[in-house]
Amino acid sequence: MRDDFSREVKEALANRVAKRCSYPDCGAVTSGPQDDPRKAVNLGVAAHITGASPGGARYDAAMTPEQRQDISNGIWFCQNHGKLVDNDPTRFPAGLLQEWKAAAEEWARANVGRTWGRRPQASTANRTPAAQESDWD
Repeated sequence: MRDDFSREVKEALANRVAKRCSYPDCGAVTSGPQDDPRKAVNLGVAAHITGASPGGARYDAAMTPEQRQDISNGIWFCQNHGKLVDNDPTRFPAGLLQEWKAAAEEWARANVGRTWGRRPQASTANRTPAAQESDWD
């Protein structure tokens, strides 16, 4: 039996890192629009730092099910890095993942509300020069 995260924990893990992968030097955006305007694509995964079930990567039998399901035992990755980390638990021990989680959350905290510059604009063909000048810089 797996001690999976609740929907609320998964959402909080994603939001606490601005829905970006927590793997150092990745930071891939893990959410965006689908063609259907009512839906979004999710390429992120809420990964367990210590395994959700016996035999899982970094499983710790001393933890209770509640501890395994707690947000403190989770980290947000893109699909690629979630798979990489779980397939090589010796290379990626729990302590290292805790460090990455803290660093990703600190990055998000430092960048909440930060202006990143000009965002993509719609075609300017049918816009007045005044409207074009008011675009984000």
